[in-house]
Formats: sequence, C-alpha cells, structure tokens
Amino acid sequence: MPKISVIVPVYNVEAYLPQCIDSIRKQTFTDIEIVCVNDGSTDRSGAILAAYAKLDPRVRAITIENSGVSHARNLGIELAQGEIVCFVDADDILQPKACQRIAEAFDMRQLDVFKFSAEPFPACCSIPWINDWLSLRDVVYETYSDELAFDEHTRPFPWNGAYRAQFLKDNGIKFPEDIALGEDQVFCFGMLARAHGVALSSEQLYRYRLSRKDSAMALAARDLADRVEKHIGVVGAVLDDWTAAGRMEGASARRMLLFVIDFLMPNICELTDNAARDHVLCLFRDALRSRFSAQDIENWLSGERILEWYKRVYDYAGDAVSFSGKAIYGYIAAMFGYREASRRRRRDFKDRLLARFRAWRRRHFAASADEMNGVLEAKRSMLEEEQLTSRAVALFHAELVARGVTIE
Repeated sequence: MPKISVIVPVYNVEAYLPQCIDSIRKQTFTDIEIVCVNDGSTDRSGAILAAYAKLDPRVRAITIENSGVSHARNLGIELAQGEIVCFVDADDILQPKACQRIAEAFDMRQLDVFKFSAEPFPACCSIPWINDWLSLRDVVYETYSDELAFDEHTRPFPWNGAYRAQFLKDNGIKFPEDIALGEDQVFCFGMLARAHGVALSSEQLYRYRLSRKDSAMALAARDLADRVEKHIGVVGAVLDDWTAAGRMEGASARRMLLFVIDFLMPNICELTDNAARDHVLCLFRDALRSRFSAQDIENWLSGERILEWYKRVYDYAGDAVSFSGKAIYGYIAAMFGYREASRRRRRDFKDRLLARFRAWRRRHFAASADEMNGVLEAKRSMLEEEQLTSRAVALFHAELVARGVTIE
C-alpha cells in the first residue's frame, strides 16, 4: 500500500498533462501512486494517461464519462489506496519535494490535514489577493478553531493540502457533485469543521497555473449574475453541512454568517441590472428563510452592525434598487467600519480618474513606457512558461520512443 495517493482529475488538458504528471513522477519521495481520472476528455488526454500507465506502474489511468471535476475527485478518493491523499489539477505542477514534506508532516504529528503554500504562475498574471491567499504561515491547530476556518488561508483550494484518507472516508467528506462553481469551498468548510490536527506550512510545494483562459473558473467568472446565483448554491450547501457538523451555533455561527454575506453582497451590489439583482436577492432570502428563523440570525449577530443588512435580506420584498450602486459603501461601513468605507470611496474615485486619464493618454500618446515594459515582461514570462510546457511534452515523447511505448 502506498503512503500517498496523488489524485489528478483530467479533462481536455493534453498540452499541460505531461508537465503535470512528470512533476509527480519525479518526486523525491517515491512511495506514491498517481490516480488519474480522465473525465471523458475529447482530446488526447486519455491516450496520454494510458501511455503513462505503461511507462510507470505507479500511474493508474481511469476513464469515465464526463461527470465534472467533483465526481472525478470523489472517485479518486474512493479508489485511492494510500494512507494520505492529495489533489493536483492537471494543468498545475507539484514541486519536487512536495510528497516528502507531506509524508514528514504526517509522520511528525497526528494530523488529519496538512495545508501548504503555493506559487501562482506566470507571475505576470497574478494579483496581490491570490499571492496573499496562497501564502500560509507555520502553525499547528490541535483541534477545531474559528480562526482556522476563517482567518487562516485554508480555503478555498483543495490542492494546496494533503488529507488522511481514513479521515475523509470516516466523515463522508466529499466534493458536492451538484455544484458547478465553488465546490472547493464546500469541501474545505466540511473538512475544517471536522478535522482534529491541522498543520499549516509556509513552504511553497505547489505551482498554480493562472494563464488558462478556458479554465472552469475563467469561463464562469464572465457572467456576474450567474456567478452570484451559483455562489448562493454554495452558501446553501455550506450552511447545511456546517449545521450537520454541529458548528452552526454560537460564535461559530456568527463567523459563518459574516463570511456568507461578505461572499455574496459585494457582487450583488455590483450588478447593474435590477432584474438580475432582484432574482439573486430572492434566492438569498429563500436560502436564509428555509434554514433559520429571524430570531436565530438576530441571536447570532447581536451587536453587529451587519445585522441590519441581514434583516433587509430576510425581509426582502422587491426593493432591488436599494442594494445597487453606492449601497456598497453602506455595506462596507456596516461590515468593516466607516473608516474603511471612506477609504473604499476615495479609492474608487481615484481609480475612475486614473482610468479616464489612461484612456485619454492612450488616445493621444499611445501606451506609456512603463505600460509597454509591463506588456513585454508579461509576454516574456508567458513565453518562458510555454517553452517549459513544450519541453515537457518533448521529453515525454522521447521517453515513449526510448521505452518503445506508443500512444494509441
């Protein structure tokens, strides 16, 4: 039985697959299996996995009808034979010592979960938020803590973590297969609500690719109203699971409600179409009413300014305009204080002025030298990553030839 099972859900990623699989095969810690679930790919991903299974007995290639990434990951958990499971998306890269560090962490302590930092790439595509959120500190939680679930950077990604397989199976922790966007949040909250022994590490053991324009996240982000609607589905699943785990009470319920409204309300206020805003507000209202009484919410949020916003949602009767445009500043004041709302207002005003100035400058003088240098640096970085990806494909084909293996 292998120590670690690395689960790789695969769907139409033939260009990136060799770089990903080879990063796992070349781990310094070798007592692993690589469980690749081909989720009905229509490109050559399935054939590439079959070839890898011939090259390396640790690679297990399973092909299923297209059912979504959640089903693929859940099947991987079910089939995994290792004591520890971790996930790698098929366009990402596992750093060479990742499995070694994972094994050491679980050998050192009684852990259910080990979460580590990750490096987004290419760097030119990243933003401060993603850089910050993928940077964890070195700390160990012996049992559940609201700080672990809400203050540490333990969400929403499942791939910058490793999990004791029996912990997942005993607690029935799975990815929700009826949610198309945000399923990772549901998994992470469910895992954190039940874990006893969680270690965080600042070491970057994973490389997260940002440049794919056809990724599920990139495609889903194009329609704000659709994204908000899907996020309300995520909220419902998280609230139900949090309740089932016995966490929806007292201070933990308060923290969850603060998370929920901050997860949804900024995007609701950003919607420019009143009909769309009305639709999602009705969905949000119904999600709350079907689970909690108004008294429950008032008890949990007693003394919080944001309680008034929850009351507005709970009693919503079609006044979508009152949640539009500049309402965002009232929400920020209730959530974070009036000083933060003033800062946001000044920042938005400055951004609008800068946008107008940049547009004027481009019309009259084209791009500035700094902008041109930034574009050139971004292109250079992207080209380097493309060359590394192409080199991985070439090395894969060279190994096939040397070993006498053909791709069917």
